[in-house]
Amino acid sequence: MTGPSRGMTQPATSATRPGRGLSPAVAVVVGAVLAFLIAPASVGLFREALHNNCSWGIGGAWGHEGTWACGDGIGYLGVAFGIGGVSALLLLAGLLAAIAPPTRGRTATYLTLAAISLGWFAWWSFSSTVAYTGPRPAGETGAGLWMAVVLPGLALCSLGLFVGAMGCLTRRRWSSAAVWSGVGLMVMGTALQPGIGIATAVSAGMLAAAATGGGRAR
Repeated sequence: MTGPSRGMTQPATSATRPGRGLSPAVAVVVGAVLAFLIAPASVGLFREALHNNCSWGIGGAWGHEGTWACGDGIGYLGVAFGIGGVSALLLLAGLLAAIAPPTRGRTATYLTLAAISLGWFAWWSFSSTVAYTGPRPAGETGAGLWMAVVLPGLALCSLGLFVGAMGCLTRRRWSSAAVWSGVGLMVMGTALQPGIGIATAVSAGMLAAAATGGGRAR
């Protein structure tokens, strides 16, 4: 009789071993730190560019060319709570999701949180801009102003999230390239309009967290 051949009973686990890389909690925290650092630019966006909590006037004390008169910092606490508060809740949810094992369900959770961050900022900034019904410079509308100031950067970030999500959900050899290309597009969109960074940094962190774990590419 011949004994069992050595080496034949070794399980081939290398193909299914989860990939190692960035911890999802670390990705979420990095996004949180970046969002905190960029947050002051959001107030500038709403005050100086979108003219929230401002009034337009022309002639007399307003000057011949007209000007915007805006409230002080206290008048923008709503922006801080409305956008910053939701970003904080999303970050907390992202940290809680990191406790779960790396599954497609966890990946989908992170991608959903990333989309919520962008969607909430888009809705809040648009609705608050068009809500102003007072006088404006000739030819300016709230919707037109938002599309000129916010939409280009936000659209680029949304494209980045879509590209990155494809990489997260497919798990192919090109998936990592798709994920980091998506993150790169989000960085470019944020550079285009830093005021959206409080939301896009959170979204990019969630995208990076969604890419963690999972099996190796086949």
